[in-house]
Amino acid sequence: MPAPVLREWVIRPSDPEACRTLADALGLRDLTAAVLAARGHRTPEAARALLDGGEASGHDPFLLAGMERAVDRLHRAVQGRERVLVYGDYDVDGASATSLYLSFLKNLGLSTAFYIPNRIKEGYGLNADAVRRIAASGVSVLITADCGTTAVEEIALAQSLGMDVIVTDHHLPEQTLPPALAILNPCRTDSGYPFQGLCSGGLAYKVASAYHAKYGSAEPGPESSLDLVALATIADVAPLQDENRAMVRRGLDLLSRGVRPGIRALKAAAGVDGACGVGTVGFTLAPRINAAGRLGDAADAVRLLLTEDDREAAELAGLLNRLNQERQRCEEGIVAEALKAADAAPDGPLVLASRGWHQGVVGIVAARLVERFHRPAILIALNDEGIGKGSARSVAGINVFEAIAQCRESLEAFGGHAAAAGLTIREDRIPEFRARLAEVLKGPLSSPAARPRLLCDAEVEPRGFSPAAVLELGRLGPFGSGNPEPTLVLKNLRIASARIVGTNHLKLAVMGRSGPRLDAIGFKMGSLESRGLSPSALIDVACALDINAWNGTERVQLRLKDVRASVSV
Repeated sequence: MPAPVLREWVIRPSDPEACRTLADALGLRDLTAAVLAARGHRTPEAARALLDGGEASGHDPFLLAGMERAVDRLHRAVQGRERVLVYGDYDVDGASATSLYLSFLKNLGLSTAFYIPNRIKEGYGLNADAVRRIAASGVSVLITADCGTTAVEEIALAQSLGMDVIVTDHHLPEQTLPPALAILNPCRTDSGYPFQGLCSGGLAYKVASAYHAKYGSAEPGPESSLDLVALATIADVAPLQDENRAMVRRGLDLLSRGVRPGIRALKAAAGVDGACGVGTVGFTLAPRINAAGRLGDAADAVRLLLTEDDREAAELAGLLNRLNQERQRCEEGIVAEALKAADAAPDGPLVLASRGWHQGVVGIVAARLVERFHRPAILIALNDEGIGKGSARSVAGINVFEAIAQCRESLEAFGGHAAAAGLTIREDRIPEFRARLAEVLKGPLSSPAARPRLLCDAEVEPRGFSPAAVLELGRLGPFGSGNPEPTLVLKNLRIASARIVGTNHLKLAVMGRSGPRLDAIGFKMGSLESRGLSPSALIDVACALDINAWNGTERVQLRLKDVRASVSV
């Protein structure tokens, strides 16, 4: 077992004057004011907008290049009663965006269908055989959901077969764009949109909103699909900033109320009762939806999100729950093999391959390796013909998509984002790809930007924590990518007790020079000794604040993110 990665704690600069202004003007606790000021919300107006969830009311969808052409073409399809098909991806973002489109188009009275390729047999994105079958079925408008930006040949084929293509995608474009009727992608250099963080679910919502604004539509309006936008945004780790934060906030309310039969059934199958937060979506609901595309048929995820029948919803939710359990078992085996291979690998990016690995699971395992080793990781599942499908995950400060692009000569295909990418490679090209990637990343991996860091909001004294204070901090949420939960630093704490609970969780009771004794939990952190710490020495902790309810009593608990020996008293 490798030693824990040592992270540099970076504490945001404090602004005592701004803290006092915010606390006095808005009636906030010092802790909340300190976090707001540290994150740059230093005026009462800016802080109030964020706390109220209205810092971004939503940008005009027509700012997206191609939006006018897209909605006008859809309107002609409505008037001409044309056949429209949505071609989605097999992950949560693709399934959610596909479901949102189908609901919206059905609401317009269009004859619609959808197609999601098989991850193993067809791979990501548009493929020529599917495009030909879709055209032969009489489809005249093809909408992509979470794919298409790099599908130059496939979209040219679709156009030649008489289909107009509307691309909604947020994957990074290459130099040549496909000849689509419209390419709605906020990452285009000429997109014209002020926020690049929309996922494909968010883009589908923007299309529905733009159509509603120009041509109107029957009720319910696009806002009823914000639960799908929240699912897609959280699962795709899109930044919870700008308009994403507002949409996710409203979408989480719909998910919590379970207004959609499929969501109610999925929550029941997963043992989720009541409110849904970002963690509920990311760690409980999304993996079950993803499991359909990883080990089964992603179309079942779309059917679950669209069904209005409680019995069908329960059957589909049960299926996805079983697939997720199978995924977990498969993942455990691959993790064990990958960890052993990673321990023996040289420094630099991890490029690991095996014929025994499941293509639908390697991305999850790559993310686990990044967490463990703080190095970009690419796991490649090889088939019997020696063709490998790989998933890449990266660390902060390293654009893995750009790095892979510099190795394109070794690859059959690739695509993705700065933090995650996919590729196709022949087995005999893996050694040269590994060597080339190591050379490309040699400089970036040694730069300060790539060093493991823990960004902390404020250094505080270990007192004044109450459930009410934790709830007030929660008004800065929802927390996730781009809007992390507040991380606080407490220094020079004495350890009153330390023990291991559950499956290797570190349970502490700590005290400062003054103030109450505080409980702390470090999930999967192991013992103090395994981290090179003595129970008799003073420690510093970086932590978040939780409310722990037990026997009708609520107490604040520190959720540890890192622990280190104190260097000064």
